[in-house]
Amino acid sequence: MGYAEIFFAGLCLNATCDVDLDNVTTSVPSYFQLKFAELEEELKTETLVLTTIQNGELSGYQKIGDDLVGNGIAFDIIQILQNKYKFNYTIVLPEDETFLGASNQRTAKRLLEKEEVDMAVAFLPIIESIRNEIVYSTSFDVAEWVVLMNRPKESATGSGLLAPFTTEVWIMIIFSILTVGPLIFLMVLIRARLCKNDDSDVYSLSTCLWFVYGALLKQGSTVNPRTDTSRLLFSTWWLFILILTAFYTANLTAFLTLSKFTLPITAPEDIGKKHYRWVTNKGNPVRDQILADKNDEHIYQEKLIEKLGNLKVFANYPDMEILDSYVYKRDMMFIREKTVINHIMYKDYRQKANGGMEESKRCTYVIAKFPIVKFSRAFAYSKNFKYKELFNYAIQRLIEGGIIEFKLKENLPDAEICPLDLGSTERKLRNTDLLLTYIIVGGGLAVALCVFLMEVLWRVCQRRYRKRKAGRMRANGWPNNHKSRAFRSNLQVTPPPSYQTLFKPPFYYERGGTKKFVNGRDYWIVDGKNGLKQMIPLRTPSALLFQFSN
Repeated sequence: MGYAEIFFAGLCLNATCDVDLDNVTTSVPSYFQLKFAELEEELKTETLVLTTIQNGELSGYQKIGDDLVGNGIAFDIIQILQNKYKFNYTIVLPEDETFLGASNQRTAKRLLEKEEVDMAVAFLPIIESIRNEIVYSTSFDVAEWVVLMNRPKESATGSGLLAPFTTEVWIMIIFSILTVGPLIFLMVLIRARLCKNDDSDVYSLSTCLWFVYGALLKQGSTVNPRTDTSRLLFSTWWLFILILTAFYTANLTAFLTLSKFTLPITAPEDIGKKHYRWVTNKGNPVRDQILADKNDEHIYQEKLIEKLGNLKVFANYPDMEILDSYVYKRDMMFIREKTVINHIMYKDYRQKANGGMEESKRCTYVIAKFPIVKFSRAFAYSKNFKYKELFNYAIQRLIEGGIIEFKLKENLPDAEICPLDLGSTERKLRNTDLLLTYIIVGGGLAVALCVFLMEVLWRVCQRRYRKRKAGRMRANGWPNNHKSRAFRSNLQVTPPPSYQTLFKPPFYYERGGTKKFVNGRDYWIVDGKNGLKQMIPLRTPSALLFQFSN
């Protein structure tokens, strides 16, 4: 077959034409056809030495009598190749069932380097730093490693009364409360200093702070601003509170009624930053990548351990045992291939369903939506394996035909298994949603009790101080008339002037008022401070009250 025939055959193959290249008859066989035919004949009499590692549904082995028989998707591929090329194989297990490890261990990589085995049958990560030591097959795919964790009881965005706003928003609200009160006080004080002739009130700092706090809780206030400056400041704060409470009420209703969930991690870096503990199986490519050469130029080198943190465990147990012992009981995060994680979730769901567990309690775990890391996966050959080109050609045909992708999803349902959002729209309020209200009530009572005790203590201290002072006065010979403080304070008040002194001409109101006769009595009509007219009786004792009140 010439170059033109190979080119058009490749186009036809990529277009999924029904052409069997093995049965294409040509007058002159190509070099590759002759070479592949020769390799196929030699392979029929070969017994290949394979190695593998336990990796869930992807690869593994079982012992039947004295023989080791491979299983998993990787050996399904080997079975297809075996049916085509009629070879036999034996399995040699690596030490500790790992691909990479210490230099003195007989790992799968070490067996390939020493050519003690021909091929490592597993979905192995393609690590660039070891390409000079072993040979990888045609890449199967680019796989994602994801996180499986216990389904949180509460959304990461929070629950209860604090859920509608993020932490940054709450911090800004508290900052606004602490700054607006003093700002109103300063503006009112400066305005009163600059405009001394205006009859304006200067509110104390505590009054301004209580107004800001009361407005936040939709309470009334006895503060009645009279100037335009203070009115604008007060109305601005009221408008701010109106908008804030509107958004808070709407979002609180949504958070308490909807069942949408978010996880505590949104990126791989969150695992390391938040110091979460994580686990993976000992033969996992994540472990292999962490143990790889530090001079690796791969994009994930030296960054993966920094993302995930050092709180790690490489467990040499089956996946379901890791799920129960490490994830469920120790609340650790399980990092695994997405394909394996899906099989684990589906197996756990079926076990709970067959056990009669309620539907709402079957989805104990949840999978994060983002990938932790991505690796290309392939088989690995020893450096001098003579059938690698033949195997690569067959593997490429399996990939293009979708066989490998089909095998990875063969035993999984089409629907997503235990999604993050379970789709339930009914939700009853729990005590955790109202926990903050209990804290506020308890905290308020505790603060009130503390203030009350401080007042009692202050009163006791004042009483003791007065007693000591009275004792010192008696010791110094000062008179002690034993009169109450209220009586002594009343003695210091100057008595009011007599009626005749106040209302004899010229009368106090003559300068700004007019006298009128109404219903048989004489009244003075004067202008009050609030701009209204006041009627003050003339030549009666009640006029004295108006004198002192004005």
